Amino acid sequence: MAMNLEELNLIIMANEVLAKIDRQNIIFDVVDGIPPSGDESDEIKSFRSQIESDNLMLEYSAEELGFNNVLFEYLSQG
Repeated sequence: MAMNLEELNLIIMANEVLAKIDRQNIIFDVVDGIPPSGDESDEIKSFRSQIESDNLMLEYSAEELGFNNVLFEYLSQG
């Protein structure tokens, strides 16, 4: 899984700013197709936008949190 430096920096930023539980919840919401609530912080909006628009970032972020096959579930829904 090749990732460019900008994507890697975004993941590092999310890890530093967002708590693990926040990242898990965002990933689950994206995979389950739950739309944003509208009152998220800028950091949450940014992380969510990145994983929604980049399957590699979604997969990497999920694996970093210990979840496997998240991308398969995400892609098989639609």
